[in-house]
Order: sequence, then structure tokens, then C-alpha cells
Amino acid sequence: MLDTFLRRATEDLPVYITEVRDAFQTSGSRPFHIQVMLYDKTVRRFALRLPGTSTQAEADFVASYVHATIYNILSSLGALRMDLYLSPADTGLMDLARNLDRIFQTRLAKSQRTGYGKCLNVNERILAALTGGQVQFGFRILDIAQEPEVKESEKSTESQSVFQTLPAMTANRMVLGMDIGGTDIKLAVSIDGQLAVCKEYDWFPALYTQAEQLIDPVLLLTRLLRAAASLYAAGKTALLDRTVFDKDATLDDMAQGIAAMEQEAGSALRNFDAIGLCFPDVVIQNRIVGGETYKTRGMRNNPDLDYESEFAKVTYLSDYLKEYVTPDGVVMNTNDGPMAAFTAAVEQAAVGADVSRGFFAHTLGTELGTGWVRPDGSIPDIPLEVYNFIIDLGSFTQKQYPCNDVRSINNFNTQLPGTLQKYTSQSGVFRLAAKYLPVKDPSTYQQALDLGLLQWQGDSLVVPIEPVDARKPCLEFFMEKAAEPGNEVCREIFREIGEYLAITWRETQYILQPETGERTLFGRLVKNPVCFQLICEGAARREPALKQYAADGSLANTALMQQLDAHPDYTVAQFAQAVGAVYFGCLGLSIR
Repeated sequence: MLDTFLRRATEDLPVYITEVRDAFQTSGSRPFHIQVMLYDKTVRRFALRLPGTSTQAEADFVASYVHATIYNILSSLGALRMDLYLSPADTGLMDLARNLDRIFQTRLAKSQRTGYGKCLNVNERILAALTGGQVQFGFRILDIAQEPEVKESEKSTESQSVFQTLPAMTANRMVLGMDIGGTDIKLAVSIDGQLAVCKEYDWFPALYTQAEQLIDPVLLLTRLLRAAASLYAAGKTALLDRTVFDKDATLDDMAQGIAAMEQEAGSALRNFDAIGLCFPDVVIQNRIVGGETYKTRGMRNNPDLDYESEFAKVTYLSDYLKEYVTPDGVVMNTNDGPMAAFTAAVEQAAVGADVSRGFFAHTLGTELGTGWVRPDGSIPDIPLEVYNFIIDLGSFTQKQYPCNDVRSINNFNTQLPGTLQKYTSQSGVFRLAAKYLPVKDPSTYQQALDLGLLQWQGDSLVVPIEPVDARKPCLEFFMEKAAEPGNEVCREIFREIGEYLAITWRETQYILQPETGERTLFGRLVKNPVCFQLICEGAARREPALKQYAADGSLANTALMQQLDAHPDYTVAQFAQAVGAVYFGCLGLSIR
């Protein structure tokens, strides 16, 4: 068993954590039980079984499986502490357990942590937000003979009424929905239940070295939409400055247009009744508390500032936005993944679908976003950084490339190999294209080089981001190629993305145990129906029972989403989450 896994890894083939777990749980004889105390002080138990080893390579592989499992748990559920139950007589496993403090760098400062330790940075910021810093995470090693029983938590069976009531709450209100992503920001305004104004703005926050560079565009766009919506509500649409809604309008262009529109609005200028937004980082109780994503890399790498102090400014983005809501208005913030799930739940409930088991969704774009909404409409206060999941313990050649090389499986933020960031998002498409095209379809590969979508920089193959960000055009290029009849190599790329999503499904079911087993997919990778179908074909290779749905026009059931579906300039695939954020803002009005 271990020989087979190691042989595949050295042949640069993937070795999925799910198949390793299946094999170990079947034939492993050494117990290694993990009990995780969660933020709400409930306990989850993961009863691992591990095989015996006869070589250092085998022992290292088994250790990599344990490290990945713990890392996936901490990245998604978080923890107050983690108790490890094993036999004190098993010296090999005792050494593995004692070594976890070093691997996860529990005693280092956040600024000194690398690799596995990065998930503890997020965990510590969450503990600071939830407990005021009174709790410090740690591992405890205990005798398995003394392991207590863990009672399984009961599943929620709440009704779906909360989702059904939200569309009606847009009546007589002006609500802004905002979808903040890694490559663009999309905004939509509902006025009395009508989709009034939409705006898309491209940006690249990973290059920003100061918090203000990230915060100021968001506030400026909010101000822009407030001015435009106020004119719309006052029946003065003829006075809208249409040029500022051009996708390529600069911040300076928008600032000038805002000033003019605010002057035209005069006393009709009004604040929003609610703002709903999603942000691509961990959000706990309206606070952005992650700080380890690719989007804040520029600030993290800036030697001229204290990152913790700088990131703290971003943490309170929701508070800055309160300037643009009425005195009794609300600002509701969550991660982009939960927003996708929330959006899907509202749309499904609108046509009477059964969402009593909650909703689970992924966004496939710059990163893999993950959203989980419980049956009662609540969003769990957990990290849910599924894009950080380690799913591949093999592919040894591909982990030798630096993370910025498209051929690499190493995470941009942690440098850990095998994480979903390089498998199911746009980076996965780029990596597979670089892996297969040079040999199997050299003409398409050469075309990508000639168009500047792929570029050699020294020994590294990259998708250039300067002077022009080519990531979106590069993804579109490969999606168009996959949609061409007969282009089997590019079509296989998207089938492999589907396989990765099937592995993701298995891992999320194992760790998170959501009430629902279905997945709804948002984002650019499913915008093309051919690519979505290929993804589903690939997923069925591993999980034939997995049901996946694309967030396309078929999701347009509420009045706002139907208006978006009929819009001549925008699509549901692009702006669904911005509209969903409108309803999320209304949720805040319903529970205040």
C-alpha cells in the first residue's frame, strides 16, 4: 500500500488524501485519535488509523498525511485546542505527536510562522475576536486508554422560512450588495425591489502594500453607487454620469463623476438602508480576521510597516461602510464562499425548493471559495478556508517549482504543496495547461505564448500580471478552447478540475459534515456551460452520486435575479453574489 503511494508520488502523479485515508482506515493498526474542541466548546472526534512503516520514506509519508489532516481541520473548523489520543507504547507515533508543536510552530510569533503554522495565525486572530485573546491554542498528547466518549452533535432541522422572506424585504428600501473578489469588485443596488444600478471594477489587491489601497476603492465605489442610486430613486437617471460605469474607468475618473452626481442629487442624496457584502477572507461576526490570503500578500511582505497593525485597519471595513447607511441601517459582511451558498439558498427557496438541509457552495475563480449556510440561515463562525485544504500528497516533481510558476502545486501564501488553491481555481487550469499542452497540443500552447497569456520569465512559466493582468484573458482562452469540438486536451483539463472537486466533496463531507451533500458552483469556471459539463463528467469519475449545479440563469428565481438574467450587459454568473449580498443585507434588517 505505502509502496504504491510512494511510487505514484515519485512518478509525479497525484495521491489524494481521501484514498490514503480509505486505505489507512481499512488496514491501519495504530490508533491516532484527534479530538477537536471547537469555538463553541463542542468536540469533534477524528479516529485515525495509521499503518506500520519500515523505511524513513514511509514514515515521512504517513506523517505528511497526519499533518495534512490536522491542517485541513484547523483551516476549516478552527479550534480552541486539539487533544491527541494514542498509545504511549508506540514510540513512533509519540514522536510524531510531540513534533506537531514544531511543525505547526505553536510557540512562534505570527510574523515568524511559515507553512503549516500559517493556519494558526488565522486561528489566533479568530480567538482574539471571540475571546479577547484569553484562550491560546495548543496540542495535548493523552493516553488512548483514557479517551472519553464524544457525543455526536444533533443536526439542525429548521425551516426555510428565513430564505423565503428576504426578497420581499427589498420593498421600499435602497440596498447595496457588494461582491469583493481577488480580481474585481461587483456592486448592485436594489431600489424598491428593482435592480437599479450595477458596477464592475477590476483591481489587484495582492499588489497593494498599504491597507488604504484596499479600503479606499471599496469606499469610493460605495459612494459612487450611493450617488447613482439616489439619482435613480429621484427619477433623475438622465443626470447619471455613464462614463464612470465603464469597466475601465479609473478611480480618479470615478471621483470626478461622483462629485458631479452628488451635486446633481442635492437633497435627494440618501444613504442605503442596508449594505450586504462579501470579502475574500475569513470573516467572523462582521470582522475580517484571516489575514493570510493571497489578496493581502503585498501588505504582508511590506517591510516598512507592522502587518498586524496594518491588517487591523482592514478588519474594520464594515465599520467604515456605516457612514453610507441610514442611522437604523445595517452593514452585513461575510466571506465570498458563504455568500454564494446564501445566494443559492434564497433563489431555491423562492420556487419552493427544499432548503431545509441548508446549502453548500463553491466559487471557482481566482481562488476556490467555499460557502456553508445552515438550515436556519446562519453562517457558521469558522474559518472555512477550504481552498487551503491539502488534497494531494504526491506529485513530487510539481512541488519543486516555485509557487509563482504556473507548473507548481505550491500554495502562494504558505508554499505548502497539494492545496486546492492550485487545483480547482484558475491556477488549476493554468497548471494543467502547462502540464499537458506542450506535449499533447503544442499548437495551442504556442498560441498561448504568442498571445502573451503564458510567458517565460527566466526559468519560470507564468501568466503575466504586469503591465497588464493576463489572468482573466488566459482563463477565457482555455475555456473557449475547451468549448471547441474536438479539442480533447483542453476538455480534459476541465474534467480533471471536476475530479479535484469530487475529492473536495469527500474531504468537506468528512471534516465539516454539512447537512446537505449537494454543491452549487459559482464563478468564471462554470460560466461556460460546456466547461461546467466537463467538470461534472470529471467529478463523476470518482463520485458518481455527487450532484453539482451551476449558478447560471436557472438560478434566477427571485425578481432581482430575474432582472439580472435579462440584463443586456451583465450575467447571473458575474453578478449573482452581488444580488445575493442585497438579500444578505436584508437579513441584517430582519434580525436587528
